[in-house]
Amino acid sequence: MNRSKSPPVNLEKYLEGKRHRFCTYAQGARLYAMAYWSFVTMAKQAGANIKLRKTALVDLDVLDDYIEKECNEEREDEEMGRRKFVENMDELVKEGKKKYVRYAEGAELYSMGLHTFESLAKEAKATRKVKGVVLCNTEKIDAFIESFRE
Repeated sequence: MNRSKSPPVNLEKYLEGKRHRFCTYAQGARLYAMAYWSFVTMAKQAGANIKLRKTALVDLDVLDDYIEKECNEEREDEEMGRRKFVENMDELVKEGKKKYVRYAEGAELYSMGLHTFESLAKEAKATRKVKGVVLCNTEKIDAFIESFRE
């Protein structure tokens, strides 16, 4: 039973005249600075997948066209689950008009480092995890800080 392996597929024959760019899911996730599964989902929505034997390739030209057409920042599409851009966000956070903030916003608000704010929020028991996003209650953090008054 001496089976010879079939020669590798000559992709150049199929891609002749076409100058498409291809990558794997892992390479594409690094290229677009995205999480792996988020990139896979986006590539499938764009129809840019090419299934091979044990792997899949993504046609980057098709994906780029999809991103240009569907993923504009100005477009308000709540179905996609993207965060909305709020103007004057820095002023809202600094004035205390937002009850819940993320770690980065809270660190800026309280003028401290990210890790220091994170530990402070956990000590104050002011953190809530909502669909993978950690939100910190600024009212509880203020009360916790005030409790150290001498």
